[in-house]
Amino acid sequence: MRKRYFKFLISSFFVIGATFATAQEAPMDVVGKSIVSAFQTGNAKVLCLNSDSSLPVIRKSVEVYLSEHSVEPSAEVVTKAVYSLFPCPFSPYRTELRPATAKDIEGVWLYPEASQKLRFGPQSPMWTKLATPVKCEVVAYYPGGEYRNAQATGLMPCPFSNAKNMDASRLNPRVISWKIIRGGIVKIFRTDVQDHIEEWEVFTVDKSFEMAGVQFNAGDLITYLRRERGNDFNVATVFRHLQRLP
Repeated sequence: MRKRYFKFLISSFFVIGATFATAQEAPMDVVGKSIVSAFQTGNAKVLCLNSDSSLPVIRKSVEVYLSEHSVEPSAEVVTKAVYSLFPCPFSPYRTELRPATAKDIEGVWLYPEASQKLRFGPQSPMWTKLATPVKCEVVAYYPGGEYRNAQATGLMPCPFSNAKNMDASRLNPRVISWKIIRGGIVKIFRTDVQDHIEEWEVFTVDKSFEMAGVQFNAGDLITYLRRERGNDFNVATVFRHLQRLP
């Protein structure tokens, strides 16, 4: 299922690899060096680019990001900017998306089987850690901060077709909550895990578009796991495409 995704992205990796190889032949400042270093480490794992991207285009995006955040370039700052701007499977900083509000987020959502190929970067080591591929997943953001989550694996059809499918799970003790802590950033709180760290960057689709063979419709949510224990660079390690269940 992921083969088409790999085919879609592989050309950009070759383009970027060639561009960076050429760039390394000339002296670079901290911005250029940090960009190249980040992609040497994370390309196709946690960093993904469009095929028309080049080092000058990437650099321009990073410089705009640094200016908007009023920070001076350093290796750490530039690296964090790169991870923020170019997550897999694609950058959320596009005209079709905007940071989600609580009103956008509230509801019961399905991460469909057709989009599961985008869960991790195409060469992410996380693929090998999945004992069984995820068939589909439900993420429920209820009013008042109640949060529920369920996954289906194996060969059986996805069992989630309606928001009411999650009603039974709500009978269990509530140990997980959600809250927007700033524009589009959702923090997950757990009473069953000590010192739990989990933050998702959430976007709502304003205008429908297609990417990597997946259709993203207006009203869908696109989310990136940006913070967890050991991740202080805003690296997006997990991607979710969520469609509202009736």
